Amino acid sequence: MAKFDGKQIVGLIGGLVFKKGRNNTTIVQPKPASMAQTTATKGAANLFGIASTLSKTIRYGMTEITDQFYDGGMVNRLTNQNRSILAHCYDKDTRKFVFNETSFSRLAGFEFNFKSPVTNSLWVQPQTTLSGNDLTVYVPAFEIPVQLKFPNLANTCTINISVNLYVLDQSLKRVLPLQSIEIGKNQTHVPAQEFKFEVPDGCLCVAGINLQYFYLYNGIKTVLNKKDFNPAAICGAILSPGIFVPPVQTDPYRAVAKWRIMDGLEIPY
Repeated sequence: MAKFDGKQIVGLIGGLVFKKGRNNTTIVQPKPASMAQTTATKGAANLFGIASTLSKTIRYGMTEITDQFYDGGMVNRLTNQNRSILAHCYDKDTRKFVFNETSFSRLAGFEFNFKSPVTNSLWVQPQTTLSGNDLTVYVPAFEIPVQLKFPNLANTCTINISVNLYVLDQSLKRVLPLQSIEIGKNQTHVPAQEFKFEVPDGCLCVAGINLQYFYLYNGIKTVLNKKDFNPAAICGAILSPGIFVPPVQTDPYRAVAKWRIMDGLEIPY
């Protein structure tokens, strides 16, 4: 419906829209065509929404190793990767997701900061495996300075391993305690390391690695990681088989501290 404000006609008349322009001019445009959303379009939008929420949850869960020092395109890269995974696992006939242990394996190797990828600092490939309820992140032996690079001023490096758990069909999440090892620049050989985590059945286990560099002098450590230099990456993503059974909550306050609700995210499968 159009109205006359004393000078101009503003609004909708038939198939035309009248708008105010500059210098008391009137702009006339065709009425925008309405577009019905198809089932396929709705499905694509829904997948993107789930991928976006899952990526946000993973991103926040990995804050311990990223410290939010990631590049500007990271959010979109992670969302697109999760969207591809979800689309691949989605059964259009049943309208359900079909996941297995390796469904999210494409997340392994995802770099949080393209300006300082882990692969440029650590020249061995961490491996994440699951045996029963034991998740292991294995870092092969390496030599310094050939396979572990130290930036200027750094004389100490801490390798941090973070594991986040997600119960996708029950909208639960948990961040396991960080495990770390400290390495000095004066070392020449570092033996292989195994970081073990106990995980329950029916969980998506996402493991991340971070290299945190310091200048150590007189017992005082100065952090050298910053916005454009923070090597951090996902080194494994495994879905543990079985059905998640919530632990007995003898202490409700402690239980809340361990398992939290993933707001806006529930993926039945």
